[in-house]
Amino acid sequence: MDTLKPTELPAPPQEAIRLVHACTQEGVDARDLGDIICRDPTLAAELLRVANSAYFGFASEIASIPRAVTVIGQKALRNLVLCLAMRDALRAEQLPAFPVEQFWEAALRRAVCARCLASLVHLDAEACFTVGLLQDFGLLVMFHLMQHRISEWRRLHEATPDARLELEHQLFQTSHEQVGQQLARNWNLPTELGIAMGMHHAGTPENTPAATVQLCRVAECADWMAAVFSAEDKRLAVRECRRLLDEHFGIKVEQCDGLLDQVAGHMQEAAIAFGFQVGAQPEFGEVLRQANMCLLEENLSFQEMNWQLEQILRERDRVAAELARELELAREVQRSLLPAEGGETRGVVGLNLSAREVSGDFYDFYRLHTGQVAFCIADVSGKGMNAAMLMAKTSSLYRCLGKSILDPSRLLAMLNREILETSIRGMFVTMTAGIFDPESRVVRLANAGHLPSVVMHDRRLVREYPADAPPLGIVPEAEFPGVDFCLEDHSLYLYTDGLLEARLAGGRRLEREGLLELLARHSDAAPVERLQHIVAAVRGDSGVMDDDLTLLMIEG
Repeated sequence: MDTLKPTELPAPPQEAIRLVHACTQEGVDARDLGDIICRDPTLAAELLRVANSAYFGFASEIASIPRAVTVIGQKALRNLVLCLAMRDALRAEQLPAFPVEQFWEAALRRAVCARCLASLVHLDAEACFTVGLLQDFGLLVMFHLMQHRISEWRRLHEATPDARLELEHQLFQTSHEQVGQQLARNWNLPTELGIAMGMHHAGTPENTPAATVQLCRVAECADWMAAVFSAEDKRLAVRECRRLLDEHFGIKVEQCDGLLDQVAGHMQEAAIAFGFQVGAQPEFGEVLRQANMCLLEENLSFQEMNWQLEQILRERDRVAAELARELELAREVQRSLLPAEGGETRGVVGLNLSAREVSGDFYDFYRLHTGQVAFCIADVSGKGMNAAMLMAKTSSLYRCLGKSILDPSRLLAMLNREILETSIRGMFVTMTAGIFDPESRVVRLANAGHLPSVVMHDRRLVREYPADAPPLGIVPEAEFPGVDFCLEDHSLYLYTDGLLEARLAGGRRLEREGLLELLARHSDAAPVERLQHIVAAVRGDSGVMDDDLTLLMIEG
């Protein structure tokens, strides 16, 4: 890989980087920082969510951005925003075949290891956490630029740090350190972070400040601590981890093992705070047991190994069959929560297509005792069973509460409070809720962080109604302003991001302009047929989708 050009590197969220730079400038106070944060509602909501998580552990709830800035402090705020910016710089959709969640789980483990080590040796815990999270970001960038190498991820992930660095040079003709250092220069990151990202393997020059040298040593140790849990050769990882902690910080074996024993417990806490999805974490005691058993397992006879394999395969098939039955039942339950196909509600049609066995999207509509029609569309963050569970809870709450709360703004506020009470691993829900009067054709909408609703007339875009409030489950006591308008003889469309991210023939994503073109092209078709035409255009012959797809249409 030749020297990277700035245009090839991922671009950070601009408000986030502006805030990072402002935190280091003289004369910038909490009010100035609060003003910058409030320009980006998504960033503001994320900061409030993280500030109120167990990661910081503040005794009382932080309800405003100015208080969050004051309580967290400018340096910790800088590091926190930088972590969020890096997390959002390369999204999963930009690397469709790459296990991005697994990469961030490994990065989060390094960050947790760095934070635990910093607390023991009295260094800045937040700065060490940030370096641990960012130090291998260059590897993700390399996969982004050379996606034909994605199949090599597992080898890199299971290698020890030294072996991984050598393998990177073989595969990419560069390393995550070199790319990380170039990225730090391009983003104009603080000097000590750029050095730590670019020199935690190579070593620092003689004139490097002592505090920055310590930061690099923490990054090197955190890399080996994390490898204890992920590397294939766990015995080597444990041995080298103990050696480095003793060499750099005078930490002996007992203290080293005590640090490693904390990692699993802190991983879930950090994952919830920063919005990462992580699986069950291995305990250090189990890792040690596996390392000590390696020699014994290598001496098993061929017959014994063959017998064990047969047992494992039988158990796998049994579990797979049981899981398939459970998923089918879950799918049936979800389908029962959607409106019945062919319903009699005049002027309202919708559909939901799941990318997996269960979905995180849903829509609903039903006639009220007033003769009006209540409707909604929603998308739960994440995928899989957790998203499906939150989807089921939210749709049930909507159907129950919506029959007595006829104001969409009040209804969303109530749903927000209910979801916050029992939120699952930092997840949230985007939702648009509304009331439609078929006689007057008046619509009232309220949007909680969802995609804009679109009004079309024949082949022409009339207006869009974007979100002006955060998603449900993030900000306590959030307000959800409503908007009233007459639909006249127009059509109102509500949809989830699975539609915009769907691929047309040739691999191009639909996106907003493609959606408007499809809506215009099929505007003469009957409502149900119109939705079917749109879905057919994005599903293609394979019928495979990257994300759940939901679409709701109301005719004036």
